[in-house]
Amino acid sequence: MTGIRRRRLSDRRLLAFALAIGASLVPASARSDGVLRYEVREELASALLPSHDYPVTGMCATGVGLAPASVYAQGGTGRGKGMGAGVGGRIFYQDAQDPSPGPNSSWWGLRLGAGLDLDVLYASVPTGNADMTGKLCARVKSDGADVQYTGSSVLLAQVPIFIGAELGLGSYTATGWRGIVLGAAWAPALSYFQPWSTGGDLAASYLGTELTIDFATMRTGGPREAAKRAAVFLVLPVRDDGPAVLTLSFGAVWY
Repeated sequence: MTGIRRRRLSDRRLLAFALAIGASLVPASARSDGVLRYEVREELASALLPSHDYPVTGMCATGVGLAPASVYAQGGTGRGKGMGAGVGGRIFYQDAQDPSPGPNSSWWGLRLGAGLDLDVLYASVPTGNADMTGKLCARVKSDGADVQYTGSSVLLAQVPIFIGAELGLGSYTATGWRGIVLGAAWAPALSYFQPWSTGGDLAASYLGTELTIDFATMRTGGPREAAKRAAVFLVLPVRDDGPAVLTLSFGAVWY
């Protein structure tokens, strides 16, 4: 029994020694406290609007009477598209490493947040098939029914929620850290399209991503400074009839 107790005591001392050595190898300030950051941006947007099916309407003339035009022609599918500009913002929680001193200082971190983008597009918007009332059914059958389009302003509102990683590459001097910060995030989004001339559409997509590059300066003990940010935000449709949106933005984020 004495030998077993001595062996257990020796194992405990060895474990305590190993934990003490391991703790001494971890820098005391390996990670900074998480912080809340925010961004404002101006952006250019391009969108492919949700598609809709439009039936053939009206009664056409057969020569001896009237018949539904839908008997002689099939409806069509219309999808609008447009471009425009707007503004947006992001607010996110950042948990990152402290930059290490030196001419080649790099760090990495995580970000989690949400945003709001508001854009006004000028788009070609489908309005449906022309009414076939009064046309000859033979002409309806030969010409078919084409979806009609009209130019319209479109309000586009997007609410993304994102989680991603970032990598800082730069240098650390006595005054602080200066460099670029590369970011990539998964960004599912809720998108709302409201044309001036037709009804609106609401669509959700988990196929969203956002890429950012910041030109940042973080001063030691100083106030936050605005870093220049360029970003690309892409939302792809989950279904074939869903919308797709691409935005290119330039703005400022406070570090």
